[in-house]
Amino acid sequence: MFPDKQSIAAPRHLRWDGQPWRVMVVEDDGDISEAVRGVLEDEEYDVVVAENGKDALGRLQVEKIPDVIVLDLRMPVMDGWEFRALQKEDPQLKAIPIIACSADASPQAVAISADAYLRKPLDATQLVATIERLLHQQELHHMSERLESAERLASLGRLAAGVGHEINNPLAFAMLNVNMALKTLSAPLDQAANDVTTDVVGMLKETEVGLERIRQTVERLQKLSRNVQKRPERFDLKAIIEQSIAMARTHIQHRARLSKYYRGSNLTILGDSVAIGQVFLNLLVNAAQAIPDGDADHNEIVVSTDVVGDEIVVEIRDTGAGIAPEHLPHVFEPFFTTKPMGIGTGLGLAIARQTITDHQGHIELESTPGIGTTVRVFFSSVATLDGLLPEADSLPVPVEPTKELTSAGGRRGRVLVIDDEPLIGRVIVAALKEEQDVVVETRAADALARLEAGETFDLILCDLAMPNIGGPEVFAIVSARWPDLVARMVFMTGGAFTASTQTFLDNTTSPVLAKPFTVDDIRRLARTHRRTQERTQERTQETRPAPSA
Repeated sequence: MFPDKQSIAAPRHLRWDGQPWRVMVVEDDGDISEAVRGVLEDEEYDVVVAENGKDALGRLQVEKIPDVIVLDLRMPVMDGWEFRALQKEDPQLKAIPIIACSADASPQAVAISADAYLRKPLDATQLVATIERLLHQQELHHMSERLESAERLASLGRLAAGVGHEINNPLAFAMLNVNMALKTLSAPLDQAANDVTTDVVGMLKETEVGLERIRQTVERLQKLSRNVQKRPERFDLKAIIEQSIAMARTHIQHRARLSKYYRGSNLTILGDSVAIGQVFLNLLVNAAQAIPDGDADHNEIVVSTDVVGDEIVVEIRDTGAGIAPEHLPHVFEPFFTTKPMGIGTGLGLAIARQTITDHQGHIELESTPGIGTTVRVFFSSVATLDGLLPEADSLPVPVEPTKELTSAGGRRGRVLVIDDEPLIGRVIVAALKEEQDVVVETRAADALARLEAGETFDLILCDLAMPNIGGPEVFAIVSARWPDLVARMVFMTGGAFTASTQTFLDNTTSPVLAKPFTVDDIRRLARTHRRTQERTQERTQETRPAPSA
């Protein structure tokens, strides 16, 4: 059957997933199939043998899909031509490379639709070399797909960073203005004034909720471009699910009835409530999109919770179209989607699984075409994760009521704001005017000129990304010329979308205030720095030597 095997190449490397390459040999001659098996197993391939085309098709439906098929053409029951025709019609099998083998040199045999054609008797070295060539092509194709996927993700990340920055600047002053309006209108008023402002306060609160949703969406978008760690917090899973249902309601109401069954007395978990809310929103929208529009009475989406042992289980079940079996193994892969172009990015389930894994949980999916899909998300209960909670003294300190803050000598604090967005500076002035004297400059050069003239400040709030002179350049100049002011600098950013600004953020020891921030955030920061300066001055006075008599 084979000539001397000493010249055959060294054993093959493993597949990209660490498993041995799998070869199916379809051959009705037992002696030939066993000889081929021996050669390939010596090369460390995983080999499976079928005795004809029908036997091969049956095995392919229930066994692991091979990476290449060595196919004899002339066989009883089902020959190689018929097998190849049926294989090409099966979406799950058609991509498997075929090496056709035959002693028949007729044009019909040579013209078979195959990736390679070998004449019998087979040469072992030629067979192994042909298999290696086809598998190498598969490796290159697989690597190309992964590189393309990585590039798409990187491009999306760059886009997310830039879009996030552009949104966060106007979002910052919009949220600050709403915060200030609510605080002003919520102050004690006489009855007549209260009657007039009640509706306005209600509208502003609803606006604040909407702005917060935009902020959370931008934050999730920006997480595609960088790894953001957020302090874990306790939150009620039921409340987060209800919020997600409210946001998905417009997707659901024309497609299905929504049923909810909350079981379990304690649904408190630990983690990032915004991220978990986004997971359930994605799952609910997916469930709705799997159901045709316009037949809500005959379709249903069921959301339920339960506590099983130490785990909280959230289940979302729909009566939609379901997922084909060949697609199920890929649904959590980035960019895999069965939705039409423009409807889905293929990132939702990939991000969902990563988010759940980050929360020490796991996600399962079952689906039957024509019946529907069930997704189960498992979380560890908060009792089993208490060790991950931050220490009590590291939790945020509540903001004190606004009051005049002056030093012993009666001097008010001074704040310098450097931001090319004038409206942000204007609202910071309004937020701090009762406690601090605030100076706003929209150009870094003008702010540096003030420092050059000898002006001093208790706090310097500097935007990171500005035209001409940006935050990193301001920091370098201040560090070189006025090093005592470095400890008073805080950087504001709507997102780093260039490599240099991200490098600065990764390495700076200065505090960073992410836009959009609240009035309470800025007041707390100003008070903290003002007190720090007062304590520094007091210590300096205590250690200063007494004047000689």
